[in-house]
Amino acid sequence: MTPEPARRPPFDRERFIFKTLAVVIGTQLLIYSLAAGVCGQRALQGRPVGQICPGTLEQLQGGFDSTLKLLLALLGGAALTRMAPPS
Repeated sequence: MTPEPARRPPFDRERFIFKTLAVVIGTQLLIYSLAAGVCGQRALQGRPVGQICPGTLEQLQGGFDSTLKLLLALLGGAALTRMAPPS
């Protein structure tokens, strides 16, 4: 007799979305933290901060706002798919 092949669990769409979103948020935080660190170091050393540094915090705030909106939209969509239709 040949052994039956192992069955894989069904694809969990919500878990995949949340893991992907966590990776995106983490990467975004890492990039902006690095940029803020470089800008802060330049400012402490008295060197010119250039054109990138003044907009870093505004970009960080905008990025987190859009990520939060995406997360809320995904949670709302997940809640709607779990609701049973009225009978």
